[in-house]
Amino acid sequence: MLDKRCIELLNIINHECNDSGYKIFSIEELVSLMPERFGIDGLGLAECIKTLYEREYISVKYQDDNEVCMCPLTKGRLVFENKLEQALEKSRAERRYFLFSFAGAVAGGVGSFLVALLFRVIVGGF
Repeated sequence: MLDKRCIELLNIINHECNDSGYKIFSIEELVSLMPERFGIDGLGLAECIKTLYEREYISVKYQDDNEVCMCPLTKGRLVFENKLEQALEKSRAERRYFLFSFAGAVAGGVGSFLVALLFRVIVGGF
């Protein structure tokens, strides 16, 4: 499982390398594109790149202290497509649960009303 920093870096790489193959990034550029909340520097970025490379999410042609040439692999692109599919499925499931809950509440209310009406008719007429 990737940590949040690696996922964000992979998202940046996917966004910047859309349909263009390999792209040369400066380390400073990648650090500036990362959200401030991660507080990532050049060393942290190199660690994330290494993790993504070892787990076959990206391909790195070359890397030095100032630049890196890389592109996302199929596995790296599928991470976000799978997340979108999971989000859609979750949305559909939540909508289904709401409809079932609503139908159950209506059925329970109607059933309670009918039982109360039946009790009133049996016990003491109108």
